[in-house]
Amino acid sequence: MKKLNSFKELALNFNWSMVAFVLHRITGLALTLYIFLHIWTLSAVKDGPAAFNHSLEKYENLMGHIFEYLLLLAVTYHLFNGLRVTFVDFLRFTRHQKRLLVWAIALTVIVALASLTIFIPEFKLSA
Repeated sequence: MKKLNSFKELALNFNWSMVAFVLHRITGLALTLYIFLHIWTLSAVKDGPAAFNHSLEKYENLMGHIFEYLLLLAVTYHLFNGLRVTFVDFLRFTRHQKRLLVWAIALTVIVALASLTIFIPEFKLSA
């Protein structure tokens, strides 16, 4: 197997399956890190309701809302791309791999746009 020597070779051998693979790994790592943060936040419940509420209040700001929204995007992409991989690997949809990737990205974008003002209330337009 030839070792890649530069980003130039990556650009020459670019394909969307490679992008899907990399994004799937990145979202998987992000979700793993989130689980540890989630457990750490919930561990405050052992110190009583006041400590638990205090730990949750740390995320009630614009940055917390943005991270919550990014979590939704990571879960959504990871879910739809995981379904795509399952269809390709186990149900022999290899010929439809590109179409399934487009659907995975499209569904992720739909969820992202539909939930933007829900997760980041600061983006709501005033009437």
